[in-house]
Amino acid sequence: MKIRNKFITLIVTVFALTCVISWSNRSEGQYEPPVTGNVPAEEHVPDGWTSLFDGETLNGWEIVHYGGEGKPYVDDGIMVLPKAVNGPMTGVRWVGDSLPVINYVIYYEARRVEGYDIFAALTFPCGDTSASLIFAGWGGIVNGLSSIDGYDASENETSQIFGYRDKQWYPVRLRVTTDSIHAMVGTQTVVDIATAGKNIHLRSDVLDTGLTLWTYNSTGEIRDLRIKKLPSQH
Repeated sequence: MKIRNKFITLIVTVFALTCVISWSNRSEGQYEPPVTGNVPAEEHVPDGWTSLFDGETLNGWEIVHYGGEGKPYVDDGIMVLPKAVNGPMTGVRWVGDSLPVINYVIYYEARRVEGYDIFAALTFPCGDTSASLIFAGWGGIVNGLSSIDGYDASENETSQIFGYRDKQWYPVRLRVTTDSIHAMVGTQTVVDIATAGKNIHLRSDVLDTGLTLWTYNSTGEIRDLRIKKLPSQH
């Protein structure tokens, strides 16, 4: 496993350096990332959905104290998760009304406005366990699910490498059912996995097991956050 981890780390490092060199030779107008999407926030919550953010306050949310975190706030209808002050992470945890832990869909729109890494990761329940939807991790290019059978998003079968444009809104859609997890960021499918026989779990004890949004070495913004319960599967 150590050899495999070192090999993957080497690949990610080489890819990141290649991207930096390539992107530095392009103007912003010429660069189009593999994931695109600039969908405006909806004016109302569609039927069947429950809003998790009122656009005015952080009601229903509490700050996760990672140590040195930034102070989340609301600005012009947007939830802002500032870059941490003396540590890497800033996050908020849902403490409002009870939410489904299986057979549901979560939707939100997110963008990175500062930093170079994870700007709106989602830690979510999956039955009696939890996992994290990661995008723009490991220096801004690793995407996937953490974790599966002891392997995080940089190592398991969901791992994908691509970057994101700063200040670009990306729609995020996560679907969790009794037998699968599916997630899209922009137009790109990030996770599509059958969970039967898989050990789905968090990467670190630092992460909260509840519904949590968090950033890592970045300032992220979130809007149009909502959830919909799906019919039970038999």
